Amino acid sequence: MIRPVQEKDYEKLVPLFKKFFPVHNQFQLPKEKIISYLKEQSKTNELIVYDDKGIRGALFLVSFGQSSDGSHKLWKFRHFAFESEKIGSELLKEAEKIIKQKSKTVKIELTIAETEPGKEFYLANNYKQEAALTNHYRWNETCFVLAKSLK
Repeated sequence: MIRPVQEKDYEKLVPLFKKFFPVHNQFQLPKEKIISYLKEQSKTNELIVYDDKGIRGALFLVSFGQSSDGSHKLWKFRHFAFESEKIGSELLKEAEKIIKQKSKTVKIELTIAETEPGKEFYLANNYKQEAALTNHYRWNETCFVLAKSLK
């Protein structure tokens, strides 16, 4: 079941994020700091989880811009982690559904480091690579900008 995060979930999210993002600066910190970070991010960005006998996927929905009349919005998914492609696909569909309800038109932009999983997953789900940024998150590492527009 996909649902909004609950207080009891934060501790369970730590191993999911640590495993999915083994080189991510934030998820190399001690558990207490990761929990604090996730709670802080949840104050301004919606965090949804995939709960099936434990937390098996999660992502933040981040709005970061809009047209002057509010009819077109820019979104990104932050810290999108999942245990399987099936879980990832279900979470992705639900996240897209949620943000489509919040605007007439939407552009989703994602940044994926080459050392992180997910690029092929997004490409298989109709996201397009729009840019490649060198030395973006870490030296000698490329970060890919992937995007999808929705009506």
